[in-house]
Amino acid sequence: MCPKTNSTKTMAEPALIEQETPSSSGGRGGEAGSPPLPPRETVPDWASLPHDVVVEIFGRLRHADVLGGAGLACAPWRRAAADEPTLWRRIDLGFDDGDRIDNAAGAARIAMARAAVDRSAGRCESFRGLADRHFLVHLAAGAPSLRSLHVVYAPWCLPEAFSGRVIAKLPMLERLVLEGGLFLRSTLLELLEHCPRLEVLQTGECTADRVIGSRLRLRCRRKIKVVSLPAMIKNYCFCRLCNQDRQRGNI
Repeated sequence: MCPKTNSTKTMAEPALIEQETPSSSGGRGGEAGSPPLPPRETVPDWASLPHDVVVEIFGRLRHADVLGGAGLACAPWRRAAADEPTLWRRIDLGFDDGDRIDNAAGAARIAMARAAVDRSAGRCESFRGLADRHFLVHLAAGAPSLRSLHVVYAPWCLPEAFSGRVIAKLPMLERLVLEGGLFLRSTLLELLEHCPRLEVLQTGECTADRVIGSRLRLRCRRKIKVVSLPAMIKNYCFCRLCNQDRQRGNI
């Protein structure tokens, strides 16, 4: 029985060798005669893109994406994002559908807004996004040519102690849109006094701290083309900073 077993193995081994030989000699293409595999795709060197091309790319992205990701990719891209004021002439840091909106996200957006205003080098003409009282002071100081201000989501809150450091510093303001918050009558008076170019004032979604009488409303309509003033009186602010002041007993 043993010789029969050995002869079977001897006959089978060459067959296995014959089956394996083509694949082992076929090279990168597999079977003999098949075309070679294409070369590996090279990775683009994004850092070597010309400066003007990078600026053009950033101009097509959301400012939040530039500040939070693309502008941090490499040293040349960081320089383009930080040293090109034209990118930040019209700052838009509002939220889009699908964006997370909470206290942490709001604080991050305001920090981004400060950085964007600094990068504008005084050339910012339009801002849209979250804004608390401290950022408004920073914006007024860093964007003296501001023409449009649109405060989203976060309640507008500009106490009288801050108003003179904001409204009086924005003589070029032409458009002010507030999506909610407490709009002081004193702020309205300062706008009429210090913003002669104001053409659009939309504060209808806010509440007022006191009655805005018919004479003052008529004065607004004569001076401002598009006016929407608060209809509800409620001298109470729900913004984060006012809530903190109440917890500390400051107000």
